[in-house]
Amino acid sequence: MRPDASPSGLKFKSNNIENLLSVESRWQSWLDVEASMARSQSELKMIPRKVGNKIAKNCNLKKLNLKNIYRDLKITGHKLVPLIWELSRVCDKDSKKYVHWGGTTQNIVSNGDILILRKIHKIFLNDLSDLLKILSKLSLKTKNDLMAGRTHGQHALPITFGYKVACWIDEISRHIDRIKESEPRVFKCIFGGAVGTSASFGKYGNKLQKKISIKLGLNSSRIPTRSHLDHFAEYNLNIIMLATTFGKIAQEIYNLMKNEISELEEPITSEDIGSSTMPQKRNPHICQDIISLSAECRSLAPITFDSMLNEHEGSRQNHLMSSYALNQLCIKFGHLLSSIKFVLRGLKINKKNMLKNLEISKGSIVSESIMLKLGIHIGRQQAHKIIHQILNFSSKENVSFISLLKKNPKIKKFLTEKDIANLVNPKKYTGFSSLFSEQMSTVALNLSKKLRKTEI
Repeated sequence: MRPDASPSGLKFKSNNIENLLSVESRWQSWLDVEASMARSQSELKMIPRKVGNKIAKNCNLKKLNLKNIYRDLKITGHKLVPLIWELSRVCDKDSKKYVHWGGTTQNIVSNGDILILRKIHKIFLNDLSDLLKILSKLSLKTKNDLMAGRTHGQHALPITFGYKVACWIDEISRHIDRIKESEPRVFKCIFGGAVGTSASFGKYGNKLQKKISIKLGLNSSRIPTRSHLDHFAEYNLNIIMLATTFGKIAQEIYNLMKNEISELEEPITSEDIGSSTMPQKRNPHICQDIISLSAECRSLAPITFDSMLNEHEGSRQNHLMSSYALNQLCIKFGHLLSSIKFVLRGLKINKKNMLKNLEISKGSIVSESIMLKLGIHIGRQQAHKIIHQILNFSSKENVSFISLLKKNPKIKKFLTEKDIANLVNPKKYTGFSSLFSEQMSTVALNLSKKLRKTEI
């Protein structure tokens, strides 16, 4: 499936996330909370028994007049009151006076937003499950694909591409662990009235929150203060870390796509146009989008932290900041997830260029193996000095590094030409690259299955 085009480049649909965050979707989530509150209050006899169900049955946006809500929204400027007014209008005379009994706006809004976040969270987990399956196959498929490992932008030691993918899996799996571990803290019900003391609920305060929590499938907060926004912040920051890792992966693919390297290529068809003026261009549009989206996600970290600086027992501006950061992050991360799945599923690997680039160092990329073998006989430090001198001379005089190894009398004393030939073979110095690839492929597959089975 091709990504959706947009003026800013290639973008992807984010699995209905925008719809879930729409105004009317949020209104319905708030009505769901109102319904749970009314039913719970009836069960506790805070309000007449039959009233709770009557109110709850009308907590459906389809039963309300949206024109009235939008009209009153313009008049009052309050995001919840028009919804409560309209809910009261459709309730009978016995139940309308008990609508929103003792609750405060933030009780309804924050818990409603948590219900929406839980739906989005499940979408994220399903997408992450798909991504892990893609990475699992890629890691296993490329476990023996030899390439240059680079540090500081320079050739370091030989690795396999599967090893690189295994490292991605390991990092992503830690982020997922953090997100899963945070669920009990994030998906919690905070329902304590205007300042969190539950005064408006009288003796039923703690019981009411617990009942509502059960009905909504959330954990009950120990202290239902509305000044706490750290649970939203924790979720944001975990997602931002994941987004950063995806940016890192896209940046790696972007760099390895450069013409001078050409080891990887994002999915590109013959119909893709890289430039309006240069027909030869095969620009890494999708990776660039991912890198940009990753940065946009990180830019929401400061406002996330600022949202936690809630003054006194609660303040509107902090909730606005928290809501903005969360909504923007969910949308951007949804696009990012779809994009990274597309890239990795169709990633093209140029094995020939990987080997060609590996040979640029003409054997010196495995100088460590020669140094260690020689070090057994003359000590590691002395061996390092000899190999370093040979490498300097090879570079300066443009002489074959391997031929200099074979001619050096100090080396010939301990290593045969056959020994040297084996030691400079990069295939024999990839360590546990293949094994790590296999292990992390299994880890990814198992985690993928676990995420699919998750119940939140």
